[in-house]
Amino acid sequence: MRPRPPIRSRIWTIPSILAVLMLIGLLLALVADGVWDGLASAALAGVLLYTACEGLRSSGT
Repeated sequence: MRPRPPIRSRIWTIPSILAVLMLIGLLLALVADGVWDGLASAALAGVLLYTACEGLRSSGT
């Protein structure tokens, strides 16, 4: 029995969420000040942390 190919929407879910978080983080960093700078940093750090964890997990380390 052959495994079913992944559905296109499932393939693009996580990259789409990461792209939106990065866009929000960059726009907040450019436009707003104060607390919004912290939110922008948190959004960008979250994307970086997730990407690093996935990279380490896929490399088998």
